[in-house]
Amino acid sequence: MNTKPRFSVAAGVLALLALVATGAFLINAYIGQERQRDLLEWESRLGLVADAKADAVYRVAAARRRELEELAGNASLRFYLWQVARAPGGAAAAGGPAEPGALGYLRNLLLAAAERAGLGATAEARLPANVAQPQTSGLAVLDAALAPVVATPGLVDVATTYRDVAARALAGNAAAGATLLLDADDHPVVVAAVAIGSVPGTGTAEPLGVLLSVQAADEAVYPLLRRGPAFAEDNEALLLEKRGDTVVLLSPTQDGSPALRRTLPADRADLAEAQAVARPGGFVAASNYRGESVLQVSRPVRGQAWVIAQQVDAGQALSLADERRRFLLLALSLVLLSIVAIALAAWRHGSSVRARQQADELADKAARLERQTDLLHTVTDNVDALTALVTRDGRVLFTNRAMALAVGSTIGAMVDAQLRGFLPGSALAELQQGMDDARARRATAHRLVRLPLGATPRSYTASFIPVERIGAERDLVLLVLGDVTDLQLAQQRHVELLRRLVLTLVSAVDRHDPYAAHHAQRMTELADALARELGFSDAERSTLSLAATLANIGKIMIPVEVLTKAEPLNADEEALLRKHVEFGLELLRGLEFEGPVTEIIAQKQERPDGRGYPHGLGGERITLAGQVLAVANAFVALVSARAYRPGLPVKAALEELVRVAGTQFDRRVVAALFHVAENRLDWSRWQ
Repeated sequence: MNTKPRFSVAAGVLALLALVATGAFLINAYIGQERQRDLLEWESRLGLVADAKADAVYRVAAARRRELEELAGNASLRFYLWQVARAPGGAAAAGGPAEPGALGYLRNLLLAAAERAGLGATAEARLPANVAQPQTSGLAVLDAALAPVVATPGLVDVATTYRDVAARALAGNAAAGATLLLDADDHPVVVAAVAIGSVPGTGTAEPLGVLLSVQAADEAVYPLLRRGPAFAEDNEALLLEKRGDTVVLLSPTQDGSPALRRTLPADRADLAEAQAVARPGGFVAASNYRGESVLQVSRPVRGQAWVIAQQVDAGQALSLADERRRFLLLALSLVLLSIVAIALAAWRHGSSVRARQQADELADKAARLERQTDLLHTVTDNVDALTALVTRDGRVLFTNRAMALAVGSTIGAMVDAQLRGFLPGSALAELQQGMDDARARRATAHRLVRLPLGATPRSYTASFIPVERIGAERDLVLLVLGDVTDLQLAQQRHVELLRRLVLTLVSAVDRHDPYAAHHAQRMTELADALARELGFSDAERSTLSLAATLANIGKIMIPVEVLTKAEPLNADEEALLRKHVEFGLELLRGLEFEGPVTEIIAQKQERPDGRGYPHGLGGERITLAGQVLAVANAFVALVSARAYRPGLPVKAALEELVRVAGTQFDRRVVAALFHVAENRLDWSRWQ
């Protein structure tokens, strides 16, 4: 019996299976590599944000520590604390009807230090009353027995609530950082403590007591977690700390849990937060405290036991990448099936035993290949995106119906033809540049292009996806064009509507206060010049210009007789005029701006020394854009005539701003104003 044909069939089947297995393995490896690249990109993006937030938290904690150490090292504080401790009955007896001068000095020194550090008591806490007014932030001094000596008004239960922190500092075991805990009213606070050294020459080296700093976490830490660039995806920054066998969520969470109220088991390796405290600095894809799949980068805060975990929803973050990989998987799978079908047909055709049967089978394989091609067209022809697979020499290997219709051709005419035969020269040049960029970087490239496809040019988002090989073809690029013309037109209409609204509001203010009719226009002009001098980006300048235009919109709520009064304003009128900033913010509430327009307007009357309004911000709490707007507003007001005075000469106005630089205005912005003033030769139309 002749078994040679049977053996030949078996060998062919094995070879075919080996081909399918090899192709499937290579496709799977390529798809896995694409996913890994997407994860690395997200690791880099999240890492940059987490690094910035960890550094911001560290700098705040370190600054507070330095302030405490400087105050604890004050020789006068140590000397008067030593005197109080030596008094009969010690610190516990001090503060009676005949309060010692030493204790009074300590109280004044502590109040002054608290004001400088932004920890001063509120007005309610300073009111004389029989009932204590609780205060979240403040400073306190404890003696060597951890009994309170003196504290800023409203800081209650110091010895009880913060005893552990004070005891560690007194024993010399306090870390260089701070501690997050709940105060007596269950408010999250940041507590730092340092030991107060002994007085030289007194014969003892033991600390005299402990200096405590308490600040509301809502002011000191939590705002830092919300800073940074915005993600389109659902994201959250968490402040974590490992305490024993649990992970404590030190910050509030998106599901409404208060700070320091939620804990997680530290041994749960499947939890993203547990992995963050176990291996700070790592990148994981895991479930978070809400049971949602997230991508997470963690960063330790220097000098602290804290860890910042920056999370983003994994499904949203990888949605576009998953869609692209599914498309590649489908396309590569169809290519593999086509190769298998062709190989099978060729093998059957080469057999000399059953030539007729092999010919029939070859036709069958060709029909299958055609059906697979039809399937691929069915998938791609029913999407709006214009799709084409282009070789290095510009030949179209594949296209869908949307692309063929857009260039006024058919799929059959485009396949195996040159792409330049269907596109205008300008469109071809821009697309060719994108394809060359994708091939050079071996990575997907994206750009916004304007193409004359159809009756009028339209805008498209172009994606250039490099494809290394399909069959014998190498170095291909998958071109995908998405029409975004209607979206751009909608955005332009929105911008135009906002511009007209701004002009209407400014016109209303000019009519309401004739003495400041050109104030907004001049302030906008000067603010933009200062922004250029200080190196603002185009987007920052645009935001600042819009803020300058709308800065005085609140004056429309001030009676015209107050705005045009020639005599000095009385106290009530002055208080009413100061509210124009708040009135303006109320009028602009609900409007959507690109950039922090309302935040800049709110800082127009703030001062570096903290004596401005409406919120009494100071120092670094005022943005540079807010400082620029303040200087521009003041300069324009000085050189412009008002009902009660003529406008000052430019030189006199500059001298006045220099005189108050550092207290009322930022020195950098005033210096930039001098450069602008020197380069502008004619100020006459302003005066």
